[in-house]
Amino acid sequence: MHAQPPSVSVVVSTYDESRWSHLVACVDSLQRQSAPAAQLIVVVDHNEALLDRAREAFAGTQVIANDHPRGLAGARNAGIAASTADVVAFIDDDARAEPEWLEQLGGCFGAAETVGAGGALIPDWEEKRPSWVPPEFYWVFGCSYTGLPEKQAPVRNPIGANMAARAEVLREVGGFREGGEDDSPRELRARGMVRAAGNVPDDTELAIRVKQRFADAVWLYQPAARVLHSVPAARASVGYFIRRSFEEGVGKASLGRVVGTEASLSSERGYVSRVLPRGVLRELGKLVRGDGAAALRIVTIVAGTGAAAVGYLSVVVR
Repeated sequence: MHAQPPSVSVVVSTYDESRWSHLVACVDSLQRQSAPAAQLIVVVDHNEALLDRAREAFAGTQVIANDHPRGLAGARNAGIAASTADVVAFIDDDARAEPEWLEQLGGCFGAAETVGAGGALIPDWEEKRPSWVPPEFYWVFGCSYTGLPEKQAPVRNPIGANMAARAEVLREVGGFREGGEDDSPRELRARGMVRAAGNVPDDTELAIRVKQRFADAVWLYQPAARVLHSVPAARASVGYFIRRSFEEGVGKASLGRVVGTEASLSSERGYVSRVLPRGVLRELGKLVRGDGAAALRIVTIVAGTGAAAVGYLSVVVR
């Protein structure tokens, strides 16, 4: 006998009316799921005009204001507080879920030790995919990258724009981390939205904190649970790439101050020592076979790694 799939509340966080068309497409995709959500919650982050517009447009959907501090972590926590299902799933307003997204995520919760799961974020390039970007660095754009499992497997943490967790676990640990280490932390931003205070990546910190609270806890990555994540043309630039790589290093160093260096870098060590060298070798092979853009991708791997290292050291030294 198969276990009954858990009920799922889906939380969509939004903050900017300029992303309205993306939000509409996101909500539409969630209303077409093969396994419908028990509850769909749109959380508007401190934007009264957008709140009114969303309430008028999305009849039958629960549209609420973020009554927590401004930012993605606070908005997600507001969604958790409003949720009524067994599992809370999160998706960004600029992502579109494929029809079997919830069915695939919900199927990950058969074992009691599974506290949460995440799926694949497929880049949806606004313009042509930039030939200089290697797939190992798709995380810069908030997307899944080479180095993640190719089939369902345990991971340290999912990516917050495509993840789900047991509601009781989220409430037990207090949800996503909203505050920094002092009263005026520098903000970590992605796609213009405040992700977390104090430069601490909210999704990674939550997953590690859950694991530290519950020793047997397992987070799964299910690549069949797919969403398409919009990548605007403005993000597919060298400047944005270097800036986000630097911020990633800053975020990981700040995360280490909260959860410990061993936990904060447990996945990154293998990524740097195994995944990136394999990427360089792959591109060298392509270069030999006449792919001139492979040289640019090798430079990008080196530059991105260097920018992240500089960001990390800027926090450690400070």
